[in-house]
Amino acid sequence: MTYKKARIELRVTQSEKKKIAKLAESCGLSQSKYVRQRALGYSPRKVLPDVFFDFNQTLCRLCDEIADKVTPDTERKLLEVTDKIQQQLLLPEKSTTAQIRKEMMTWQQQAFGPSKDS
Repeated sequence: MTYKKARIELRVTQSEKKKIAKLAESCGLSQSKYVRQRALGYSPRKVLPDVFFDFNQTLCRLCDEIADKVTPDTERKLLEVTDKIQQQLLLPEKSTTAQIRKEMMTWQQQAFGPSKDS
């Protein structure tokens, strides 16, 4: 684990702090880790219910059980679908600069009302 020595301080309104805390908690992250991921362009995923992990485990077991009973092409497609499900639901998504800017504008408008630039 890399020890983080550099520090960035950030001032926010009380309502922004509450919103960040709520979003971080819904993703199962500390506020620091959540803000860091967002600042680096990632959109952390919300924590999925346990039923998803049960489903995923069952799907993986199914893949193992049918591995020698299907064609290699079918097995490859099944594994691709399984990987895509995991990627779409578990891995943080990278946001574009434009998406981040738009989201920040929305937050500012909610907190302070429409800006003169919009």
